[in-house]
Amino acid sequence: MQTSTDAIYLTIIISTVVALSLSFAIIYFLFLYQRKRFRHQQELIEIRQAFGQTLLQSKLDIQEQTLDHIAKELHANFSHLVSLININLSEVLPQVADDQRGNIVETKSLAKQLMSELKALSASLNTDHINHIGFVKALENELNRLAQTGKYDEVKIVKTGETYRMPPEHEIILFRLCQEVLNNVVKYAKASRIVASLTFTPDQFSLTITDNGCGFDVQEALSRSGEKQSTGLLNIRKRASYINAEFNINSRIGEGTKVLINIPHPEKTKSPAI
Repeated sequence: MQTSTDAIYLTIIISTVVALSLSFAIIYFLFLYQRKRFRHQQELIEIRQAFGQTLLQSKLDIQEQTLDHIAKELHANFSHLVSLININLSEVLPQVADDQRGNIVETKSLAKQLMSELKALSASLNTDHINHIGFVKALENELNRLAQTGKYDEVKIVKTGETYRMPPEHEIILFRLCQEVLNNVVKYAKASRIVASLTFTPDQFSLTITDNGCGFDVQEALSRSGEKQSTGLLNIRKRASYINAEFNINSRIGEGTKVLINIPHPEKTKSPAI
């Protein structure tokens, strides 16, 4: 009888141990499966991000090549044509009647102004030129172009801290981003005042572009950009993310707009791998 009872206890113990072992084995394999699945999902996310960065870089490279081509065409062809117009006007001027000379002189002045605008526009599109003079000077030139149009009461740039250079590819992207922001101000803001503030610190570079225009509903604009798959704000945000920049827009209808961009100091971050 005792032997039979011991056998039952032994059977129960062995069954319990086997059941527990099987349970632990199942849990362990489930854990391995979940970890492997998580790693796989992470790899997919990293692949998508890398693909997105590569695609964005390709688009930016193509855009820069196109802008360089346009810049060279403006400088080589259109500037040459304007020069010829100016030369022809100078030759015609002594032959015209006195009452028509005023128009010829004014036309020469306009041709000279057009030549200046073409040179400035060509420089703002030329990647090599921007790399040479740097982002700060390129932005100053862009703001000067706006000021010279006479459409604004005030256009200025304010710098704080010791200026430093960022990686060339970052400066190009940042400058194109600023061009797009300023282009939106020109097209939509109806502003009379534009101020760009640049702050250099040991930790980061901060840029704000402020206007006193009509303002807009940021969330509504983002929603429209997403629905229409248009460039606009979405394109600006993508550019900012590519250079590890924090990008924010504060705006209210009737109260103007303030664009804020923060970029870590070049020594505190590395360029994203492509």
